[in-house]
Amino acid sequence: MPTTPAHLIFVDFENVPDIELGLIAGLPVHVSLLIGKNQTKLHLALVQQIHKLADQVDLIEVGNSGRNALDLTLAYYLGHAVQQMPTLKFHIVSGDKDFDPLIAHIQAKGLSVTRHTTFAALPFLPRPKKSVAPTHAKAAAVPTAKKVPAPAVKPPAIDRSAKVIARLSNPHSKNRPASSKALLAHLKASLGKEASDTSVADLVSVLQSKGVLSIDAAGKIQWN
Repeated sequence: MPTTPAHLIFVDFENVPDIELGLIAGLPVHVSLLIGKNQTKLHLALVQQIHKLADQVDLIEVGNSGRNALDLTLAYYLGHAVQQMPTLKFHIVSGDKDFDPLIAHIQAKGLSVTRHTTFAALPFLPRPKKSVAPTHAKAAAVPTAKKVPAPAVKPPAIDRSAKVIARLSNPHSKNRPASSKALLAHLKASLGKEASDTSVADLVSVLQSKGVLSIDAAGKIQWN
């Protein structure tokens, strides 16, 4: 790839963990992949891509796990890059709209910065080609088997746990439970009939591990 890339990409890997780095091979692109402190495991395929594209990918580990720690770290690296290479095109891959005011501020300076909710949405990446069915000589007619209607496919179940986590992680959410007892009741009601005590307890553990809340010995909740 060229010594100086045309596009610098900053990926919020906590927010967008589904990326295909193989798409950037040979392109004038450099990726900074920001990994959260709690993201201790990466898929083997991704690790292999990072190793193969070492000249095009930087892995940045965020040392702290506080709220917005990764966002602020990404903003630092973006700001440094904008100052050093203002003529390049900058891209943030994240579904977090909190980046938008920063992007608007940089754009007001006449610089090129855009946010994309998925890695595949980057406009310069190659798009998969539509396959064309090969043409063959007309074959003799073959008796067709009786068509059997395909069974109805149920729509995928709504990931209620993810929605609950997202809602409770938002510091602007109203009426977040103040005690562990109230939180358990709230989670059971939010998850629906299929919620078990184990799944509710696991969800509380997830919220604690993400640093969203802490519970003291008296069962009182401190939201972060």
